Amino acid sequence: MTWLQENWIIAAVGVVVALLLLWWLLGRGKADSAAPPVAPPAEPRKPLEPARPEIVAAEPARFKPVEPQPQPAAPPPPPPPAAAPVPEAPTAAPAAGADNLQLLKGVGPKLAAMLAGMGVTRFQQIADWTDADIARIDDQLGAFTGRIARDNLVDQAGYLARGDKAGFEAKYGALGGEL
Repeated sequence: MTWLQENWIIAAVGVVVALLLLWWLLGRGKADSAAPPVAPPAEPRKPLEPARPEIVAAEPARFKPVEPQPQPAAPPPPPPPAAAPVPEAPTAAPAAGADNLQLLKGVGPKLAAMLAGMGVTRFQQIADWTDADIARIDDQLGAFTGRIARDNLVDQAGYLARGDKAGFEAKYGALGGEL
């Protein structure tokens, strides 16, 4: 009894902790009050057959009806008459000896097709562009606007038009094809 009189604070804390522990253990909800599952799991048909979830079959995409595409309202306007033609290379005909413009860093199949549609098929044509030519052609490139200056296409084309593969690769990296 002397221990209890000397250490009554420790005994009081112990009683409070014990009461809180009992309240927590007995005050929790019973297992019966837990929410039942939404759907009971399916019983396997055979003792060793795993239960399979029910799958709703969807219609495959290939059988969906094709929606008609809207027709364009009007043809695009013709280019302005003040546009000057793109300078041609004096030594070779573009149709006979077109260069692979995709060797230029930053020129992919779509941009190469756009340039070919404008009559640009040779490295020498691009190397001869002036600032006015760059501004005029850049306006016609749509999503590729600014690509000529950003990727230094005129400088790259100058190397390739001269056949300077080593100079090109030293400045712009591996060529990625044959000249």
